[in-house]
Amino acid sequence: MAGLDINALQQMLNPRADDSDSEDEGGPTPGDIGTNRSTTKHKIPDITPSTVKKVPDGKEIWDTEFVAEGVTTDHDETRPTPDYDLRFKQNVGTEDLFLGMSGKHPGTNDEIVLTINLPGAKSADIDLNVTDERVDCWTSSFALRLHLPKPVLSAQGSAQWVTDKEQLRLTLPLKREFDFLP
Repeated sequence: MAGLDINALQQMLNPRADDSDSEDEGGPTPGDIGTNRSTTKHKIPDITPSTVKKVPDGKEIWDTEFVAEGVTTDHDETRPTPDYDLRFKQNVGTEDLFLGMSGKHPGTNDEIVLTINLPGAKSADIDLNVTDERVDCWTSSFALRLHLPKPVLSAQGSAQWVTDKEQLRLTLPLKREFDFLP
């Protein structure tokens, strides 16, 4: 009986060409699952838009049409950049300090505090524009265009003019994606 079992095993592993179970007949194979085996060739459509802009000529690296809305492209600013200090602030309460219950660690920040020194300026002379990613501050003698290191909630921010130091202090809460998680 052992000889018959070995012969049956040999036939299963090495089928003969005249066997009807061979895959050479052109039947479906596992590789055919999910594919369309039609013999007609389909032409791949050309999806290149007809409105593709060409690279600007000369030394320009971008065209004004590609610049995002709200970004100025005049690079001939002659006013100096004022001194400024950008710091991250973490709001810490007693539950954080003594019990460590809020899950805050030294890397979690709540706000950005930006202090801009504007000597000789008055609060009425300051033109300020704050977006979620950028701060623009202009006076008659200074111009600051600053991209923020992290996105902020600009609508919830606050500005304070410190008269005796001639400083503008902006407090901008950070936009964090996962605040809703416990």
